[in-house]
Amino acid sequence: MNNENVDRNDALEPSSEGFEQCAEGAAKESSTEVVESVKKPSKFPTWTDLFATVGVFVLSVLAGSVIAVAMMKLQGYEVMPPHVTFVYYLIQMLPVIAFVLWRRSKVGRDSGLHLGLRHINMPMVLWGVLLVVASGVVLEPLLALFPTEGYNAVMQTIGLGGWAILSTVVAAPILEEVLFRGLIFESCSERFGRGGGLILSALFFGLIHVVPVQMVNAFVVGLILGYVYLRTRSLLSVIVIHSVNNAIAYASIAFFGDAGTATLRDVVSQTWLYWTLYGISAVVFLWAMFRLWKTLHDHVEVDE
Repeated sequence: MNNENVDRNDALEPSSEGFEQCAEGAAKESSTEVVESVKKPSKFPTWTDLFATVGVFVLSVLAGSVIAVAMMKLQGYEVMPPHVTFVYYLIQMLPVIAFVLWRRSKVGRDSGLHLGLRHINMPMVLWGVLLVVASGVVLEPLLALFPTEGYNAVMQTIGLGGWAILSTVVAAPILEEVLFRGLIFESCSERFGRGGGLILSALFFGLIHVVPVQMVNAFVVGLILGYVYLRTRSLLSVIVIHSVNNAIAYASIAFFGDAGTATLRDVVSQTWLYWTLYGISAVVFLWAMFRLWKTLHDHVEVDE
């Protein structure tokens, strides 16, 4: 009888080996959860982040408009002068850049900006500029469907002179490439893949131009610049291409006035001649696209 009680007590008493196995299992499970939480990337940017970025841009535009109007009133201008346009542009862009940098830091990401000085080469820049310029002609039949009044008004506010050059040839390429090809492309690529980053960054680039004609053209230019950045991871490369393209546009307006913004259809009245020149432009566009692709493929190493 006593032996039976002893056996029962032994059966009911947990062994030290059981305790050790349970402790080891709990420790492994806990460490696995910690490792998984460390490895699991944060979902950034969320769609809320993207809409918030648009919201910050809209608020920046409104704030810039108020400040620009106040400056014009104080200085006695009826039309926005180039130096006010420059201030307005900075107020429009800098808060958005600061917001995206802040959101990246909040989720533990670095800036994601890559200058890529060693990936710049002149053939790439030349083919990139030619492709961007030719795209404007190729898109003409599509752009002709949109009103141009807003575009003409925008061009008038830019003006001529040192402040206009500072805005269009220096500030715009730097700030826009940092925001769209640097921050937005990198952020969206981390979440949606490189294809998603390319399309979304070009879409945002088009949207900030507001005027429909510019939105369509800027979207296509954004795809071109985005592809160059995707292949090179070089902000300096796309900044240079963007700057040279803007410099050509500025020089056209400076030397030819309103004719500098004229389209090929505005200049050429004969239908047969227009479509002949359009066909040549389309061939140049395709050739520049091929040469840019080949240059990037042959001379640039991409960090996968």
